[in-house]
Amino acid sequence: MPPPTPPKYVYVTGAGFTRAFVPDAPLLVDDFDNDGLVDKVRGLPNASRLLEWERNRHPDGFINIERLMTRLDQLMPYDLSQNAADEYRLLLTELRRAFLLRLSRARQGHVASHHFDAFADRCAANESDIITFNYDDFLDEALRRTEVWTPEWGYGFFCRTSLDAVSPVGHRAPPSGPRLLRLHGCVNWRPRLGHTEPFALDSIVHHHEWQGDWGTRYPFSLIDQHLESEPLIVPPVLSKSGLVAQPVLRLVWTLAFETLAEAENITFIGYSFPSTDLAARTLFSEALRDLPREKMSVVDLATEEVEIDRFKARYRSVLGEIPDHRFSFDGAESWIRSLVE
Repeated sequence: MPPPTPPKYVYVTGAGFTRAFVPDAPLLVDDFDNDGLVDKVRGLPNASRLLEWERNRHPDGFINIERLMTRLDQLMPYDLSQNAADEYRLLLTELRRAFLLRLSRARQGHVASHHFDAFADRCAANESDIITFNYDDFLDEALRRTEVWTPEWGYGFFCRTSLDAVSPVGHRAPPSGPRLLRLHGCVNWRPRLGHTEPFALDSIVHHHEWQGDWGTRYPFSLIDQHLESEPLIVPPVLSKSGLVAQPVLRLVWTLAFETLAEAENITFIGYSFPSTDLAARTLFSEALRDLPREKMSVVDLATEEVEIDRFKARYRSVLGEIPDHRFSFDGAESWIRSLVE
């Protein structure tokens, strides 16, 4: 008789997952050169007022980037009468740039690559799919080192290397590794130069320095000139229209729904279930409706009882009564260590 099929594990990662292994990586609420943003919109009354309101909600003047990006992305009716649309568009552009710069600088600091590798090896060995809301590509790099996952085939759609923008590249057959389903896009998903939104699937390429022998053929900076300047990323939004508009995200969200519906075990790691992301809440509540709550696990970092209770309540408001013993608040690093011990 053939061996029994192992249970289908699915992992969901949020900002807390990356931050556990990359101390300089940004969190949901953080400093994104906030004083610099104030200077960028100085003299623009609507944008300045909105940025001030957001900063005043935190004792250190930090920004909840998902909340602010959502507000800037989804205009209110009165914004048009106040001529705020152009100001908000500028602030959103500057906020995206500041966020991407934070991610770029984080790569230059400490990165606990061995933890990413341990998690990637686990997923590769069990063919466990990963659904993520993160924009960074630290996990992608670790998965690539397993040699059973490639960016060309591992995102759920065929994503060519950016080297294709200047020279045709052959691609090997798809491996049978896990899929990394990115619900909000990625810093290394770049549209080819000249393509406009909504971006067709074949216009998206993966572009990063950890993949390929750029230097022996074409300088990385040369390839960069043949791509649009900003990656394909979208903020968590109250409205689902932004997600539906992009073909690649329609596909990835469909695959995520199917993956979750077939899951036999699911673990959320460092994901905060932000109230701004109604689309994600709908996805999980509908796709996981038949999965027993005993098969759900939640990993995060918290020490205060009030914080723990609030966290549990947030999950249960979407997914129902997940038992107390299925929550772990020792953090992602402790959880990763338990995988290899």
